[in-house]
Amino acid sequence: MNNIKINKVKAFREALNKTQLEMAEILDISQPSYYKKERNRTFSDKEKVILTKYFKTFFPSETLESIFF
Repeated sequence: MNNIKINKVKAFREALNKTQLEMAEILDISQPSYYKKERNRTFSDKEKVILTKYFKTFFPSETLESIFF
């Protein structure tokens, strides 16, 4: 069986009804940059911390590891 990995950043963004532009503003980057990072899951460590803190306000049981690894 294939090991399917869910893109939790995208799933959480969509669950919160946020646009890529809104998420890009949280990270202080452009929307095209955010799109590439979300698609390829290539967030920097600093961005991972920022996103984890943001998502924890809505999903308190999530951790950096559970979101990104």
